[in-house]
Amino acid sequence: MNMMSLPAIVGISIGAAIAISFSKKNREKTGGKRLLMFIGGFAVTLVALLALNFGIYYSKMA
Repeated sequence: MNMMSLPAIVGISIGAAIAISFSKKNREKTGGKRLLMFIGGFAVTLVALLALNFGIYYSKMA
C-alpha cells in the first residue's frame, strides 16, 4: 500500500467536510453551525487520514 500525497489528503478532507455540512440532516441549521461543522469535519478527517498515512509509513519501515 502506498502513502497518500498531502494534496490528496486535503482534497478528501474537504470533500468529506462538504458532504457532512450539506447533508439532508443538517440543511435546517444556520450558516454558522454549518460552518463549524465544516471546520470540525475537515479537522477530524484530516487528522484521521494523516494518522493512517503515518501508520502506512511506519509499517513499511519495520
